[in-house]
Amino acid sequence: MKRIRISLRRTFVALLLIALSCALGGHANIRGEVRMEYLENRLAVIHKKTKATNILGVVCIIRAGSAYERSEENGITSLVQALLMKGTEHYTAAQLALAIEREGIIMETDAAEDYATLSVEATVDQLDRVLELMAEILFNPTFPENEVEKERRNAIANIHLQEDDKFYLTMRRLRELLYEGDPYSRPPEGSPETLAALKRQHIIDFHSRYFQPENMIVSIVGNVEYDKVKKCLMRHFGSRPSRSVNLFTTTKTIKPTLRKADVKKPLEQGFIIIGYNGVPMSDKDYPALRVACALLGEGMASRLFVQLRDQRGLAYAVGSFYHNLRLHGSVMGYIGTRPETLMPAEKAMRGIFEELAEKKIPEDEIARAKNFIVGKYLIAHQTNLRQAFYLAWFHAYGMGLDYDEKYPALITAVTGRDVRRVARKYLSAPAIVTLSPSASGGQPSHPGRSE
Repeated sequence: MKRIRISLRRTFVALLLIALSCALGGHANIRGEVRMEYLENRLAVIHKKTKATNILGVVCIIRAGSAYERSEENGITSLVQALLMKGTEHYTAAQLALAIEREGIIMETDAAEDYATLSVEATVDQLDRVLELMAEILFNPTFPENEVEKERRNAIANIHLQEDDKFYLTMRRLRELLYEGDPYSRPPEGSPETLAALKRQHIIDFHSRYFQPENMIVSIVGNVEYDKVKKCLMRHFGSRPSRSVNLFTTTKTIKPTLRKADVKKPLEQGFIIIGYNGVPMSDKDYPALRVACALLGEGMASRLFVQLRDQRGLAYAVGSFYHNLRLHGSVMGYIGTRPETLMPAEKAMRGIFEELAEKKIPEDEIARAKNFIVGKYLIAHQTNLRQAFYLAWFHAYGMGLDYDEKYPALITAVTGRDVRRVARKYLSAPAIVTLSPSASGGQPSHPGRSE
């Protein structure tokens, strides 16, 4: 997980964009004709033409991630993604890096719980070259032994480095509590133990199993006609044969109960993260829960920020966020505080969450939370690359092509009564992880164990 930071500049820009979006008639900047088609090899293609810029955004989502991994191979998706551009059948790692840099193409890989991505920004006239390189990287990686060992060491070193990060430590433990017994309880980056046990052949087999056209979504947004997009895709992707992919899905039902764990670490500050099991984005209660989350801890006018930081001086960092997963979802809140104020901070934080169900919510407070969400959403749609990602992401989650445009309206329609209803339903049985200083001279606890 990335560290949550509060940015005054970003908040100011968000407010400007909210005003701009209202002046433009709401959500005009994310509208556009969206088209979807399946090629003969079952590759899903999404296209949206925009005329505002000649920058092209291309995202390929692969249905793979820690949710689909076996426990003994946890972290393999992230490792595969790190290796995709480290050598292919026609390029060494150095040759590929040079080709991408020389042509001014920005290309990145990533992995999460429910998907892996290859994302590209380029100019419209580079469409054919972009898809040629993407196909080469996605379908023809060679996974050189020396690169496997190098990336494995890097991944393990990065995990150890993050163990000094308070947010990472508590979030990793909270994931285990919230989704106990479910693949979502495992972190996308894996663990040093599982990564060390992975062999090159495991990586090759995993890639062969999941990197099939029928298990991919290619989303393209830019000032280019669909006929040209399809022609280029057929040239580089359409001829790839596809094998059937059997995706593992969990049927576990999570019944929320109060769960607590402590993690010890030699440090000067304390940290608490609280999570409440919610719903996936496809659930009818999601918009109201999303607004509840923003009302609680997103932005400097939110309840957690005002009450815990401004009024009581308990927090050096505080906030909330919604953890979106394909089959689950969670409302999470966090606070960084002094070790001696950990107990009152936890009590006050829980009180703010639970109070949401009890008292009428002022209309201006609901409006602020909704505007905050919509404003961030509009900011995220300022580039063609992010628009391409959202279209592919919503399709991968089974939300439909029109959800990208419907989402702001769903948020705007939420009422205070809706928020109180979902607060009563979901915000009563949290999982709580407390990170506190270990005894002087003591050894830090393992992040996965409750002390």
